[in-house]
Amino acid sequence: MDNSTIEQINRIFKTKKLTWCGNFLTVGDPDQELEKGVCYDFTFQINKVKPMISIGEWTDFAIVDVTLYVKEDTILGRLVSGEYSQIFSADNNKLIRFYPLKNNIVKKIREALKLVSNLDVVVESIKPILVTKNKNTEPIMEQRTNRNKVREIVRNISFDLKNDLHSTRMKHLGLYDVGFDEPIDVELYVNYPVVFDKRKKNKKNQELLKPYNVEGHWDEELYAIRIIVNIDSQADLSMMYDLIGELNDVVTHELEHVNQSKGGYEFPEKEYKQDKRYYLQQHEIEAQVVGFKRKAKLQKRPIEEVIREYFERRKTRKDLINLFVERLMGHYKAFN
Repeated sequence: MDNSTIEQINRIFKTKKLTWCGNFLTVGDPDQELEKGVCYDFTFQINKVKPMISIGEWTDFAIVDVTLYVKEDTILGRLVSGEYSQIFSADNNKLIRFYPLKNNIVKKIREALKLVSNLDVVVESIKPILVTKNKNTEPIMEQRTNRNKVREIVRNISFDLKNDLHSTRMKHLGLYDVGFDEPIDVELYVNYPVVFDKRKKNKKNQELLKPYNVEGHWDEELYAIRIIVNIDSQADLSMMYDLIGELNDVVTHELEHVNQSKGGYEFPEKEYKQDKRYYLQQHEIEAQVVGFKRKAKLQKRPIEEVIREYFERRKTRKDLINLFVERLMGHYKAFN
């Protein structure tokens, strides 16, 4: 694997926190009972890729450095904040007491990397960072803010549609502060016979999915989200429950692309027309999962059912549906 591929993978996972919950102490450790049910977040970066012998065959291993976010009220938190801040032995490679922690971190990273590569994993170092209560509330507040933004945007779209389902119009829903240097614009297009190509200035025809179809587009250059809603001429307000679920999915999806932009994600210049190439791009997998997750939660349905329904509505081939469900559920399980 070349350096550019490693850099691309590292960009994907730089800010992605994985979580593992369980007992991280060695069997028989006197502190074992105190660590039941504790969860730790961590991120990782690939240092290098190295061929190694595994079960009699040469396999490419990702040699990774891990950043472990340690809460103050855990055993590791007390060690990190106290005089025993180094949880490794002198060679900085072997954990002294926390072998289950290292082993399970390896498993979680291996699962996450399956989404983009066939690499096995060796953890070279683990850097513990103490998370205070104030710092620990920041990501929670950010998630809450994003949910509130989704709720507000969907509510505004719903009010507009309830007043008029069938005319053709474009409306600015407003400017929203999502943590960029300047607010983003949200635009609503109703009953337009076209959708916006995500990488080109031109437009392409879109067949209407009955009784409605919802599309989204994040324009990184213009700081604008466009939501396009096409509604069949025979549809009435009885379909609003399902439509609101779809709006929550699409708005959440596009806000995830905004978050990717804030995090410095480099979107590909090429626009893939084939479903398989398009839907399996890493930035699309991430955005699809958060959108489907929100819709599933609102409608109290299994996320796998929501994913499958999305592709079935679009008459996707059965073998591709199974592939998409497998990849998206793999990502969902790795990060939830």
